[in-house]
Amino acid sequence: MKKRQGVRRLLAGIMAAVIGITGHMSSGGEVWAADTSSGRPIEVRVNGGRLLLESPPFIHNGRVMVPFRGISAAMGAEVRWDQAKLTAIVSHGKHTTSYTVGQNHAIRDSKAVTLDAPPLLKERRVYIPLRFSAEGLGGKVIWNNQAKEAMIYPLLTPKEAEAALSEKSNQAVTLLKNKDFEKLAELAHPNGIIFSPYAHVERQKDVTLSKQQLRKGFNHDTLYRWGEYDGSGEPISMNFESYYHKFVYTLDFAAAPWIGYNQSKSEGNTLNNASSQYKGAVIVEYYYEGVHPDYAGMDWESLRLVFEQYGEAWVLSGVIHDQWTI
Repeated sequence: MKKRQGVRRLLAGIMAAVIGITGHMSSGGEVWAADTSSGRPIEVRVNGGRLLLESPPFIHNGRVMVPFRGISAAMGAEVRWDQAKLTAIVSHGKHTTSYTVGQNHAIRDSKAVTLDAPPLLKERRVYIPLRFSAEGLGGKVIWNNQAKEAMIYPLLTPKEAEAALSEKSNQAVTLLKNKDFEKLAELAHPNGIIFSPYAHVERQKDVTLSKQQLRKGFNHDTLYRWGEYDGSGEPISMNFESYYHKFVYTLDFAAAPWIGYNQSKSEGNTLNNASSQYKGAVIVEYYYEGVHPDYAGMDWESLRLVFEQYGEAWVLSGVIHDQWTI
């Protein structure tokens, strides 16, 4: 199926990067991993989405080590490997950073930067310090030592994202609720809005509706192939009106009890890869943890709105539906 295949493609060939950290919770600066005896696996999240890494993070000499290529890919960065020099070069937007195995400094935008720990080569995979896996690309990292969780934000932290997008995201979700596609088109990216029926996004395959198509709303019966149903793999072929009711506004998301800005509560069996597909975006999630008591929360649903900068303005680029699937 589309998303599981996407997971395998994303995870294939992942190299690992490592960082050492200590402290309870820290943003920026040097962080240390205090308790290494709990055996709790280290989790890494990018804009709230949990990463499924082929090579798990670990702690080495009191420092947290996280996978390099996997982290970089999840941030939407490009990675090159120089085997002769044992050097990994990663580029994201205007930032380029190179890491050489065994050296305790990196070259970020042509300037030397001291690392918390030198990159390691383990089982043919590269590991670099956690803080620099984000900061080397212009992002931010927050480490929660108690939960053994690293939260990476490629562009804006949740507070920064909420300050920048709360008004516009509330406007967008209200327009979706009211089926006001004429005004929604005004918020859309000039290239239109990409609609993804599940968490795993494939921008080149998912349906994009242009501003002109959006303005038509439900006033046309064009059949689109929106992807494949999770579980059966059967094609999702329907017009926009049917898709809207099945994969967009399935609950009253404008009144969702939880809203996350570059945060996520949705956790299903498909990979949330929105951050890697939408580089430098802010992702706003509207989440219901469950509706029917008999399902013990397994009937959760969420709607993610993806905003990208176009010039000086934030525009709506993606609408992603997510739910538990089998």
